[in-house]
Amino acid sequence: MFVKIDRLQFLKKLRIVEKAISENKVKPIIGCVFIKAQDNKMTFYGTNLEITMISSIEANVIENGIVAFHPELIEEYIKELSDTELSLKVQNGNLIIETEDSATEFSIMNADEYPKLDYSYDGAEKWFTIQGTELLETFEKVKFSAATGSENLAINCIRLEVSDKIARFVTTDTYRMTYLEKPIENQCELEISIPLNSVEAITKLLRVESLEDIKVMYKKNYVYFISGETEIISRIIELSYPNYKGILQGAIYNKKFVIKNSDFCKILKRVQIFVKNNTDTKNGALLEFKNGRLLINGTSSIAKVVEDFPINYEGDNLKISLNVKFLLEFMQNLDNEKDIIIELKEANSSVKIVEEGKEDYIYVVMPLALKS
Repeated sequence: MFVKIDRLQFLKKLRIVEKAISENKVKPIIGCVFIKAQDNKMTFYGTNLEITMISSIEANVIENGIVAFHPELIEEYIKELSDTELSLKVQNGNLIIETEDSATEFSIMNADEYPKLDYSYDGAEKWFTIQGTELLETFEKVKFSAATGSENLAINCIRLEVSDKIARFVTTDTYRMTYLEKPIENQCELEISIPLNSVEAITKLLRVESLEDIKVMYKKNYVYFISGETEIISRIIELSYPNYKGILQGAIYNKKFVIKNSDFCKILKRVQIFVKNNTDTKNGALLEFKNGRLLINGTSSIAKVVEDFPINYEGDNLKISLNVKFLLEFMQNLDNEKDIIIELKEANSSVKIVEEGKEDYIYVVMPLALKS
C-alpha cells in the first residue's frame, strides 16, 4: 500500500472509526483500525463485532493495499505534526508515515485476520431520516435510564418504535422508564432494540462529529445509520421488550405537584449531598406532602437534612420515598425556567414527571420502600 493523503482528513477519519473499537485480548485484531486503499479512495473500518463504523475519503492511492494497526500512538503522533500531507506505506511488516522532514515506522497486525465486514443495506424498506444533532439530543435524553448490566440484555438498550410518522424512544431498568417522541417526515413501521453499548459509541461520535441527514435503516437484524461517507452498523437485540405502553396507558394518578424545575433541582441537589452514600437506602429521601407544604428528609450516617417549603399541590396528604439521583437525572434534561408536573397516587405507586405542556417526553419512576 502506498497512499498520499491530507493529514487532518486522515486524523478525522481515524477518530470516527475508533469510537467503535474496544480492547479484545482473545482477538487482538479487533482492537485495530483497518484501512483499505483502492481506486483513489481510503476506507477506514472500526468494529467490536457488535457495532461497526466505516468512513471513506478520497486520497491519492499510488498502490492499492490494506493495513491494520492499533490507533492510539499513531493518532497521538499525527496530531502533533504540522505538515499538510502524509505519505503512508506498508513495507516489511511496518506502516511507514512520511512527511517532508520525517519518517516513522509503526508495527502493524496481520490485516488478513481482520473480520470480513460484509454489510449491505440495499433493499432496506424500513427507514427514516433524522439530523445528527437531533439523534444526539434524543439519545442523551433517554439512555440514562436503560439497564447498564449485560445480565438483562432485553432492557440493556434503547427501544425504537416507529409508526404514524412518529419515532418513539424508550428505556427502562425496571426501576424507572423514559419515553420520548420525535416526529419524522416519512412513513415507516419499525420495532427494534439498539444495544446500549452501540448507543454510547454513536453518542461519543456525534458529540465531536456533525453528521447531517442521518438515514436510519433496518435490515436482517442490523440497524444502519448512514450519513454521507460515514456508516454506522449495529446489531440489534432480538429479545422481547417489556410492555411500556401498558405502563403509560394504565397508570392512574390522583395527586399533582407543580414546581419550577430549577427550584426543585436546587433543593434535590442539597438533599443528595446527604443521601448519596446512605448505607440503608442509597440516594433515597422521604418526601411528605402535607398542608400545602413539602418536607424532604435525607440522612447519612453522620448528618441529616430537612427541606421544608410551600408548594402548589393537589390531593390528599402523602408520604413517599424516592431516589433523588433518579429524579435529577431526568430533570437535568428539562428547561430550567419551566414548571414540571409530578403526578402521584400512593406510597407504593409509580410517579410520573413531565415538563408542563410536553407530553412527548415522559418519565415514570418507582418509589422506594418506606421504613416503618
